[in-house]
Amino acid sequence: MSTTNIYSFSQPIIVEKPSSSSLSETIRNLISNAFAPFQQEYRRWPWSQIGTIVIVCIGSYTVYKYLPGPYRRYYMLSTKNFSSQYNKALHVEKETLFNELKNVKAREEGRTKIQVVEIGAAHGANMAYYPPNIIELICVEPIREFEVYLTQTLGRNPHVKCRELLVGGAENLSVIRDNQVDAVVSTLTLSSCKNVHQVLREIRRILKPGGIFLYMENIRSPNPFLAFIQYLCSPMYKFLFGISLIRNIPEYIERAHFSGGTTQRIFVARGIPFLLSPHVSGIARK
Repeated sequence: MSTTNIYSFSQPIIVEKPSSSSLSETIRNLISNAFAPFQQEYRRWPWSQIGTIVIVCIGSYTVYKYLPGPYRRYYMLSTKNFSSQYNKALHVEKETLFNELKNVKAREEGRTKIQVVEIGAAHGANMAYYPPNIIELICVEPIREFEVYLTQTLGRNPHVKCRELLVGGAENLSVIRDNQVDAVVSTLTLSSCKNVHQVLREIRRILKPGGIFLYMENIRSPNPFLAFIQYLCSPMYKFLFGISLIRNIPEYIERAHFSGGTTQRIFVARGIPFLLSPHVSGIARK
């Protein structure tokens, strides 16, 4: 007859009894279940970097709002330093673009030089790229303090004759008559002006029939991921440098309906901050 082995346990078996959950636990569970998909999908996002960007944006806005003098000096200095880096990185592209001015002919009898308006001239970062001795330049710049830097740059580029400096935004060029100038130039200005549509209307108005608009601008990236990063950082760039990262400049140009057609090239600029690297350069003809 076989015997049955019996084992004893040192601890008693505990049987859990169902307990009624409290109201707070029920609410906590409902909230947790509601946010579970969000936590699962976005938990790997760089929340620390996003938080840093938010803090920098708030700090930049505070300086911009309550310390306008220091902010303006910082803006002018940072713009000058960045332009030097920008010219080195895009030297070939800018040289190619500005060479188009050699093909523009003065359309008035007795005039040997073409009239060119540069909007957003700042401290004169484009002066070295103008063809020699064929340009009569009108500079437009909303910040009067840039005049000191612009004068210094013109002194280093005697081949460019600046007829006058107009202090004001490119949205209002009323001091320039209709159909008056042969060419308009813009680099990194459409991405920083207040109203792109109005600026383009003014450019089209002041250009003579057959005149050209040359532009080189940073744009919103066609890559969705990079475009999203640009959206996050655009407020910071706007406050610190006055530049928007998310404007679709090619579309703005197409909607301006330049009657002579538009030639555009979208490319990635190397050697500058990657958020500014999506670029467009082009020629619009009236």
